[in-house]
Amino acid sequence: MANFKQSLLDALEDNRIEMIMPSREYTDNEIIFMRGYNQALKDMIEDYDNDIEDAIKQALTFSLN
Repeated sequence: MANFKQSLLDALEDNRIEMIMPSREYTDNEIIFMRGYNQALKDMIEDYDNDIEDAIKQALTFSLN
């Protein structure tokens, strides 16, 4: 699970750096896509952080039902 989050963080950082210092010239559509991709990665990281807490709580909560 930690590898998944690290992969998301690495992709986010790589894309952020590419937007700051582009390796080539991008079209307006590509720049819009990259911004959307960054936001999607941020959302996935936030969801992961929220869901992992719930998964840990469920794993540690015992029920006889």
